[in-house]
Amino acid sequence: MDYDDPLTEAEFATFRPNGEVVRYLEETRVRLGLQEHEMNVLDWGSGRGEYVAWLRDAGYNAFGAEIRKEAAERGKAVLQAHRHDYARVIVPISPSVETALPANFFHFVFTHYVLEHVADIDAVTREIARVTAPGGCGFHVYPGRLRPIEPHLFMPFVHWLPKNPTRKWAIAAFVACGIEPRWEWLAAATRDRKAQAYYDFCNNETFYRSFRDVRRSFTEKGFAVRPVSAEHPSLRRLHGLPSVLRKRLVEWPVMLFQTVEILVSKPQSRAA
Repeated sequence: MDYDDPLTEAEFATFRPNGEVVRYLEETRVRLGLQEHEMNVLDWGSGRGEYVAWLRDAGYNAFGAEIRKEAAERGKAVLQAHRHDYARVIVPISPSVETALPANFFHFVFTHYVLEHVADIDAVTREIARVTAPGGCGFHVYPGRLRPIEPHLFMPFVHWLPKNPTRKWAIAAFVACGIEPRWEWLAAATRDRKAQAYYDFCNNETFYRSFRDVRRSFTEKGFAVRPVSAEHPSLRRLHGLPSVLRKRLVEWPVMLFQTVEILVSKPQSRAA
């Protein structure tokens, strides 16, 4: 599977959404007392639209927002084949991180490994806050800042290094050792060309942040933020630990070195 290629029906047939996205979506729907078709859902950074197509097939009123037009269009054929109006359900994000989506509309907004590609996190959380309905929720998943293996390049520690020639040297060393993602469009490239391409991607398209930075950005827009990484089903056997121990021994290490999962909620509007 190559995300630079058009989404095919065969690929989409094997697509399975992140179980935690679906779990928190359903918890929000039940809490709000809505039917699936009444549940307005937004996939921010929807890429080729797999989540949008899957959710709409499942009966949700789902939409996608994507800043890269070419990425969104790679899923157009599958969305149309499933009788979803591509022009209506996939909305562009402008360079200033604004959309034409209605304010206070979405009951659930999620990002799935998107926030690490966002240069201006405050602009994103501002627009997410604008379109989220009062009482709505969001679920956001992104790599921990100190995850040992850079998840796009499969190289240890290169994203820990400053964005300068030191990082480029480390990337070139891993390429020389045969440790690389082997992107198809670089198959015939020289080692130097590959190292430069990986360096440019890592510098210009990845922005690893601490949980505190992301929490600050959402909190400033009026959201309540709750980390839920330690509540993942894979860690269920540790759920019996006292909360203080679980936070210190499970939650913080997981969020720092593996994956951050946060649930954000927008308060209900106060009656005049």
